[in-house]
Amino acid sequence: MKKGMRKMLSIMGIVFSLLIAALVVTLLRNVKEQERQQALMAKTDDQRIGKRFYLPRDNLEDVTVNLYLIEDGKTHPLVINLHGGAFIAGDADTLDTQSDRISKAWRVNVATVNYKLAKNGYDIPYGTKEVADTVKYFIAHADERRIDPERIFILGYSAGAYHAMASVLALKKEGIDVAGQIICYGFLKDANDTYLSFDKAARKTTAPALFILADNDPISDGSLKYRQSLADNGVSAQVKKYDGAMHGFIEENNPEYDVLKAVSKSPEQEAMARDAENCIGQWISSVMQ
Repeated sequence: MKKGMRKMLSIMGIVFSLLIAALVVTLLRNVKEQERQQALMAKTDDQRIGKRFYLPRDNLEDVTVNLYLIEDGKTHPLVINLHGGAFIAGDADTLDTQSDRISKAWRVNVATVNYKLAKNGYDIPYGTKEVADTVKYFIAHADERRIDPERIFILGYSAGAYHAMASVLALKKEGIDVAGQIICYGFLKDANDTYLSFDKAARKTTAPALFILADNDPISDGSLKYRQSLADNGVSAQVKKYDGAMHGFIEENNPEYDVLKAVSKSPEQEAMARDAENCIGQWISSVMQ
């Protein structure tokens, strides 16, 4: 009996070791695939529509930003556009054609932030600070860049939507308000807890929000806790859900994702993506009225 038990435990140990080895191999393959896709995401200066700009900061690394400015000599609103990628992948260049498109369609200036990913020594709050510092830079240089500092909006997708929420709240702590936040299937993380830690006056004066939701998506649905908290405090927090839409459907239906074989890329998903962009543009216009 004891001999049989030892044999069974030995077999189980071998099986467990094989499973661990298989998991390690799978993870390594995923990392290599991520690295391969990451290289495909980035564009050269010749390929990129936006103008690459390195935003200076005191005692910190520069923030890498792509700019899409309307060069008509007039002052325009600014939309900060933030890519997704689970905090460990993604690149601002994947929003290149979209940022150019929405800048022209919405008549706004656009800045995409190539925030540092949560690896190689960077944590998630570091990326949030880069976004907040980008907002502060454009407020300080509003005249030079022809930006209306009272009409700055932060738009993000998934992990980028978390950075949108978190940077809005970080700026609020410093007494800086933005005009609006657009949360596209956003990863909630600690944003709701941060918001609820504010005093009553701060909660009531936080920027209005638009939530774009994918279908049957736990990440999208999770962001609704924040939406409810905003609404409970009298802050406008509208919701637009796209039945049949997949997580990532807006940015992943940009041309840049052709080489990445995104699972949400299809004519049907792209049609919803373009409708979502129109919805966001109309919402921004309504907030500015």
